[in-house]
Amino acid sequence: MSYNSIPVNTSHLPYCFTRLPVRIHKDKEEIQRFTLELIHATKKEDSKAYKHALYRYAFGPDMNIYSLSWCEADLNKMKLLIDFIELTWAHDDVAEEEPLEKAVAESERLCRAMYEEYDDEPIGDNGYGLRIRRFRDIRNKMKAIDAVGWVEVRDATEEWFHIDKKLKDFESLEEYLSIRKVHVGNKIMTSFIRWTMGIHLSEAELAFIEPYTDCIGVWLGLMNDYMSWKRERTQPTDRVVNSVHVVMNRYNLPEEAAVDMVRGILVRQEGKVLEMSKDLHGRTGLSTGMRMYIQNLEYYAGGLFYWHFLAPRYTKPQSFDPERAD
Repeated sequence: MSYNSIPVNTSHLPYCFTRLPVRIHKDKEEIQRFTLELIHATKKEDSKAYKHALYRYAFGPDMNIYSLSWCEADLNKMKLLIDFIELTWAHDDVAEEEPLEKAVAESERLCRAMYEEYDDEPIGDNGYGLRIRRFRDIRNKMKAIDAVGWVEVRDATEEWFHIDKKLKDFESLEEYLSIRKVHVGNKIMTSFIRWTMGIHLSEAELAFIEPYTDCIGVWLGLMNDYMSWKRERTQPTDRVVNSVHVVMNRYNLPEEAAVDMVRGILVRQEGKVLEMSKDLHGRTGLSTGMRMYIQNLEYYAGGLFYWHFLAPRYTKPQSFDPERAD
């Protein structure tokens, strides 16, 4: 049963739209207001990061990625989630344009901000130092609310911070997707489902559900790659993390054929997600928390697809020219 969300009408969208359910948080206006307020307060006006952040939310509260992805979240916890994710996105946006070695080193330092034992480390007064201070403050607030859930969020985030070390010229699409399911941030985002809803699963339950969350992670990685290719194909970076790029290089395919191939794999992967969902809903003996989690994994996946499908970030990609907003 849903208490904090309402269904989104997707009947006007093409038949190729996802078969997963889409819902949105009932407090979407407040979530949108908080998101924009946070951007104005933490990003330098007229900077590229500021313009890109505003562009993510240009379609208003009905297209807020947080309201769509965590539609059943407690509102106060949602605000901390937004602060946390906006900060990690800001770090990721900067890291993507830096040499890999420097990006890895800065990720290591930001990762240490999740542990109190490193709080005495000296930090500068530059933008990077401010991000570390802010990260420590968010950590303390999240831990005070739910220390057990925070450890799960922290561990998932640490794995994500270190994932760039595993980027390379992949031998196959399968090898790439085994890394992409983590790189896309799926473990962080699913840990936030549990944290914002107060769902505490046992180690055995987390191990039981992991194949399903991994299946969703592969699907989300493919979906993000497919939707963002137009934007990323011209991105100035020494590493392109996209399955279209992998397919073009590994299988010597032209770009159009590679895009078609990834689209077909994406559709098949969604079929696997739906099959596993049906099987899980038919299981007996699952805890109430587990059933809530399974249902909200579907909402999260469906909401992210809906956002990627319609968001201006992907339907009208911005330029990577620092002097332009789009």
